[in-house]
Amino acid sequence: MALARIGNARRVENFTWPGFVDALATLLMVIIFVLMVFVLIQVNLAYRVSGQDATLGEMRQQLASLGELLNIERRASADLAANLAQITNQLNASNANKDELQAQLANVQAAIVARNSQIAALTATQADTEAALAAARNSLEERLGALQLAEGQLAMAQAQNQSAANRIDALRAETTASKAEIAQMTGALAALRLRIEELTSLLAEKDRQATQDKVAIASLGRSLNNALASRVQELQRFRSEFFGRLRDVLKGRDDVQIVGDRFVFQSEVLFAQGQAEIAVEGQDQLAKLAVALADIATKIPEDINWVLQVDGHTDDVPIRAGRYADNWDLSTERALSVVRFLNQQGLPANRLAAAGYGEFQPLDAADNDDARRKNRRIELKITQRVAVK
Repeated sequence: MALARIGNARRVENFTWPGFVDALATLLMVIIFVLMVFVLIQVNLAYRVSGQDATLGEMRQQLASLGELLNIERRASADLAANLAQITNQLNASNANKDELQAQLANVQAAIVARNSQIAALTATQADTEAALAAARNSLEERLGALQLAEGQLAMAQAQNQSAANRIDALRAETTASKAEIAQMTGALAALRLRIEELTSLLAEKDRQATQDKVAIASLGRSLNNALASRVQELQRFRSEFFGRLRDVLKGRDDVQIVGDRFVFQSEVLFAQGQAEIAVEGQDQLAKLAVALADIATKIPEDINWVLQVDGHTDDVPIRAGRYADNWDLSTERALSVVRFLNQQGLPANRLAAAGYGEFQPLDAADNDDARRKNRRIELKITQRVAVK
């Protein structure tokens, strides 16, 4: 029994020690695993830090590039301001030249009117002179005929009777007087011819002057046309800048397009179906447009008579009922709603115009829903208003 207890006691000690070793081994493995995880975490953190350092370096390079681009833009803005000042000076000089040319044109026109009056008077004088010359020629022919008749009668009288000598003498005296009168009339005729030649020369001189005046007027007209063309080109430049601003504001939208020289908003962007009140989303888009247009409007010279034309268009589906009489009425009210909103955003009323065209100017004449969607639109265009005098 004692030996059995001793043997059992030894067996228990033998069993306890291997379990303790296993526990230590397991703990060591856990510690090694934790250390490995810690090392992996440190390696990952080091990799991320190095990646962030590289990203930070790239961002610093981009920041330096952006700083250089900002300096370039500032220099470009300064150059543009200098060019604008130069263009303004040139425009003022062009206006002064225009006023001077208009004054010269008025003087030339007055001179032409006076010369035309002189030419008309000379023409009337020439007509009277030619009439008098014709009458003198007729009288001379009549007197020559009478002279011939008298000579014939004188010959007959000499042959018939010597007693007609007194009568012949009288006829001769009358003939002498007629010849003197004929000579006088011949001198007057020569004087009239000289006068006609002088009037013809004067008329030719007036024609040459009128031709020169016409050339001068044509030159003035070309100068005025060139000035007007420069104004149109300047307005086209501002219109291009306005379109560029709108492209930046509205880029990425399929429902806003450029058709020719117009910006086209689909009606669904601004209005609900069959309505003329601008929706909230449409107000946001028009507010962005108003900011861009207000910025451009401050740069357009005051003497350029420009206007923003807002045109409303609908599809060809008739309006059955509601507050609008027809599509024409609806398109006009939509254009007016856009104009009123832009005016509320600060654009001057004298630079805004509205028109409604109903369904009568479609972009797509096809009879389908896609064509009708394209035709429901609002068009915006900067144009030059012609002044009515």
